[in-house]
Amino acid sequence: MLLFVQSILFLIFITVLFVCVRLIPGINSLTLVATSEGIGWLYSEIGLIFGIFAAFTIQAQAKKWDDLISSIRQEVISLRRLFWLSNHLPPEVGKKLQLGIQEYLGLVIHEGWKNIDTGDRSTGLENSIHFLQEVVFDLPKTAPEYFSTAIAIIRGIFESRENRIFQSSKRTSLLLKVTIYTGAIMMIVLSYFIGVSNFWIDYIFTGSIAFLVTLIIMVVEDLEHPYRPGHWHITQDAYQKLLNEVSKNNLNKK
Repeated sequence: MLLFVQSILFLIFITVLFVCVRLIPGINSLTLVATSEGIGWLYSEIGLIFGIFAAFTIQAQAKKWDDLISSIRQEVISLRRLFWLSNHLPPEVGKKLQLGIQEYLGLVIHEGWKNIDTGDRSTGLENSIHFLQEVVFDLPKTAPEYFSTAIAIIRGIFESRENRIFQSSKRTSLLLKVTIYTGAIMMIVLSYFIGVSNFWIDYIFTGSIAFLVTLIIMVVEDLEHPYRPGHWHITQDAYQKLLNEVSKNNLNKK
């Protein structure tokens, strides 16, 4: 629904802008048709350069998006494996491990998610993950047969978490973003200097360019900030689902 409203507002804005620009002396269609020989080729070159930069940026951001989803998935899988393992440990140790997992998941959802887009580290989360590590390091005293398995799992949690933090903090370079935004503005503005004798074809041509360029910028921005609510974004559903599972298990054992 939001996308539909935005599209309608965009259409109204482009229509008003197009009519106003075409009323300016010297930029009306007939004048441009008579004086703009060969300008289409120059415009196509600018469009080609803009398209290359936009494609490069979108491809890089899409890879970051996939890596980020993969790291979150691996982190949740490892946490679930640690939770399953806790059911085979001595009751006191298993309970401590489950409470630690529950605390960590709760902190990721309620505290860590606030600054997750910047890759910042929370003191509470750091303490929580180190608590889980200490519980695993003490397993040789209580359940030595599960120690090697637990070490492999906790290593997977640490590696996935570090990769998630790293991917979250990655940003497109400022120079590249300035280049893309400059190219986008040039594509829209210069399209008004290409003359087409038919009013409606001219309107559809310039409007389509503005719509496509704006859509590309929206995609770049959404991929740049994967956690920010938008037309699509990464949610905390995987963490929440596991937290509900762990909390329900702990509640049933009371």
